[in-house]
Amino acid sequence: MAVTSNNRQGEATRQRLIRAAERLFAAQGVDAVSVRAINAAAGQGPASVHYHFGSKENLVAEVLLGVGAAVRDQIAGNVAALAARRAAPTAAEVVRALTDPYLALLLKHRVRGMRWVRIVVQVSRGGRPAVEATGQDAVASGLREQVRRAFPDCDDDRLELRWPIVVMGYLQTLSNAEDLATRGGRLDREQLAAFHEDLVNFTIGGAERMLGPKG
Repeated sequence: MAVTSNNRQGEATRQRLIRAAERLFAAQGVDAVSVRAINAAAGQGPASVHYHFGSKENLVAEVLLGVGAAVRDQIAGNVAALAARRAAPTAAEVVRALTDPYLALLLKHRVRGMRWVRIVVQVSRGGRPAVEATGQDAVASGLREQVRRAFPDCDDDRLELRWPIVVMGYLQTLSNAEDLATRGGRLDREQLAAFHEDLVNFTIGGAERMLGPKG
């Protein structure tokens, strides 16, 4: 019984640390936040992050997986469905395979979801072990294969340079959705869905312009 109680207490502490890290990373930046600050924000001792996660980078991975695992798995499922089809996907289908799960997340977990998107924007700017640990790289690789099918005339060098621009443009704009759409207010569900649809259509157009014959 004591073991079960200790396990529950340990898991509760882990979750407090993850939530504190989410808030701080989204507001201040992953690299700007110290382990000491995370421990303090969670009301824990100075060794708590290292005791429960081993390192700050491992904690970053847990933050990414917190609400992000569902997004990753949904994108993977969308990519698998496109890969199973004989016909090549359209630009719209490829983009929506990526973007639809983000909207689903934000409609379900608005505050945590938006924090997570902001953190993703930060860690996507350069490879880091935390991202590799989440399995995101494998999903991104599978998605790029479908982009190649959608744009068969786009050479690999151009695709590898321009597709990340398309993705980051979407993510950065989404991370600032409420500031852009309401000047600091809060979007309701209908407004968020409408904003996201406009953003997705813009992203599709950007992909076609950058990767298509006239890109």
